[in-house]
Amino acid sequence: MRSHWISVASLLLGALPLAAQQPAPNRLDTLLQRWEQEMKSVQTLVLQCSRTETDKVNMTTTTFVGSAKYMRPNLAVLDMVKQSNPQVYEKYVLTGTFLYEYRPKEKKIRVHELPPARQGNVADDGPLSLLLGMKAEEAKKRFDLRLVKEDQWYIYLEILPRLPADKADFQRARLVLNNKTFLPRELWFEQPNGNEIKWDIPKIDSNVAVNRHEFAPPGLPTGWTVERIPLADTPKTEPPPRIVRPNN
Repeated sequence: MRSHWISVASLLLGALPLAAQQPAPNRLDTLLQRWEQEMKSVQTLVLQCSRTETDKVNMTTTTFVGSAKYMRPNLAVLDMVKQSNPQVYEKYVLTGTFLYEYRPKEKKIRVHELPPARQGNVADDGPLSLLLGMKAEEAKKRFDLRLVKEDQWYIYLEILPRLPADKADFQRARLVLNNKTFLPRELWFEQPNGNEIKWDIPKIDSNVAVNRHEFAPPGLPTGWTVERIPLADTPKTEPPPRIVRPNN
């Protein structure tokens, strides 16, 4: 969705010690194939999450906390609140064909028309697309992937972008997966300007009951306006955000 979904976390490569010996090359292929198979069985996700943004220029850190829900193939909702000021919040609703982006500061809902998702998956979303069932071979072609380490709890992958569009979003990332469920635990990435964003997912459940109505187009709050962004006009105006960032 060249936007932001939910979805939704890794650590800086140097933040964790590397294994004493690098894993064999075919081990990465084995894990990617297993990850692809595990993701095929995921129909819904419900998770608690936080997003911490570190501004290296201004030396500031901002944290949002909240929850997200996802239903295959392309429905999602994300609710986040600023930890230091609950009056500042974010809300995104993905209905499959449109992305509804709440802008509380402007009292506006931006309605982005989205391109069709490929192969029935959630549409493209930079490094976050790795969380939602990208095929293993596609992931290897699009990203330079390296297995950093494994332990009894997690699998740590380094991700470097290959495509210009991805390089515009991030210059490196690290994804941490649960080694039993292959669901994400953290996703960290460094933007081209050196700023860092880390998604932390302490709780995530798959294939739980989710009401489809939760992904319906949202109502318009009193006093708010709607701004519609047709797909054809997207390149001429501000594009839908590929990665969730505060707009307050």
